[in-house]
Formats: sequence, structure tokens, C-alpha cells
Amino acid sequence: MLSTLQRTFQPDEIVRIFEIQDDSDKESMQIRCPLCAWHPHGSDRWSCVDVAEPEHFLDGCGTSWHTFATHGRCPGCSHQWRWTSCLACGGWSLHDDWYVQEPTGPPAG
Repeated sequence: MLSTLQRTFQPDEIVRIFEIQDDSDKESMQIRCPLCAWHPHGSDRWSCVDVAEPEHFLDGCGTSWHTFATHGRCPGCSHQWRWTSCLACGGWSLHDDWYVQEPTGPPAG
């Protein structure tokens, strides 16, 4: 059943999926670590494992997937992860804090 939920993404495709253009604000949604500003790649994977702190989730199913493809929801057990660890700095941040608006137009001036 899990195989029906999986899709193979090309490197960096995930990040482009979330670059959603907002024509009214001329801003684009970007994904980056709130602690170190690292940007995930399409080939990066997170695992659904037992995490005492800060998530307090002890029923990990072991699924490995790109957490930003599902906005933090595990495709294996449907747990909605509130916290996401950075694969670069190792720090934990609220998943929603990874999504930031960055201007796409010319600098104001």
C-alpha cells in the first residue's frame, strides 16, 4: 500500500513545488531552516522515528520521505509532524517556521 503513496521526485523538484507565486504580493514561498537558513534539496529524506524531544512522538513507523512534499505528514502512519530537524545543523524548528515569504520582484528603492 505504501508504494501507491510514493512518487519519485527529481533532485530539487520538491523545493520548486513550494515556490508558489503570489501575484498580488509579488512574493514567493521558500523553504529554509529557521536556524541556519539551509535549503533542502529534492533528494533529502527525513525518517518517522521515535523522538522524545521536542515532538514527544514515540510511535515512529520508520518511513523515509521528503517532509516538505507532505507538509510534515508521514505517508506511512499519517502522523503530522509539528517539528522538523535540519539535516545541516541538526536543530529542531516548528515545521511551519520553515516556510518563508521572500520577495521575487526587483528590490524596492
